[in-house]
Amino acid sequence: MKTKLAITLAALLSTSAMAHNSQSHHNIDASCNVSLEHSVKVTPQFIQVLDGEKTLYRITDDAQLFIEGDKVGLNDQQQALVKQYHALMQELAPQVAELVTQGLALANEAVTTLFGEMFGDDAQMQQKLQRISDKFEQRFGPLMNNDDGEYFLSKEHVDAAGDDLGQELEQEIKGLVKESAGQMLMFIGKMMMSGEGDLNSFEQKMEKFGRDMEIRGKALEREANQMCSQMERLELIETQLQQSIPEFSGYDLVKVEKI
Repeated sequence: MKTKLAITLAALLSTSAMAHNSQSHHNIDASCNVSLEHSVKVTPQFIQVLDGEKTLYRITDDAQLFIEGDKVGLNDQQQALVKQYHALMQELAPQVAELVTQGLALANEAVTTLFGEMFGDDAQMQQKLQRISDKFEQRFGPLMNNDDGEYFLSKEHVDAAGDDLGQELEQEIKGLVKESAGQMLMFIGKMMMSGEGDLNSFEQKMEKFGRDMEIRGKALEREANQMCSQMERLELIETQLQQSIPEFSGYDLVKVEKI
């Protein structure tokens, strides 16, 4: 299973192009692909890697390693690697959660602002927009639970939010555009009848919104690129652990592929 690092939310940033007819698209997920083989729970006290409900291994905050419940004796070099692995996982968990949250908010804002400007308080349109917003939340919400500093990345939910999700949500947007084609024509006609000033004002407003979306999208892209480097480092440390600790050799959590 492969899921793009930015959870493909960046694909929806292209919706802002409808507002300003830009030819430039910035995909956050163009950095790397990350493959997770198991679910991961990260708390301030420990890191726990699970296969379903079975704990494969656990690393405590004092760098102790337990494999399937049994404590593994470590020399100084091995414990140093375990400590690095633990620290990096603790660092990455809130970053991933924040990136998902920001990407979700940005995609949602791009859709609701664009259609909201066109249709205002139209109740039917608001219901359609809420349907898309709810779909974002339903699909991405289960990926993270950051209550009390805890983060849970479920393999099953990541599988469900894989590479096809961006296309699925893009189809939702296209469907909304198709359903609202008549209303859009009426809106444009109303703008034209109101005079060139109103039309120019709306166009300028949408162009500014599009530029703002681009700037914020680029910021998320930089964060994702930085996270890719951290993911590569995590994979390297994991490989070193597999080579150094025989009991750990059969466990492979993360794979990173540059794209």
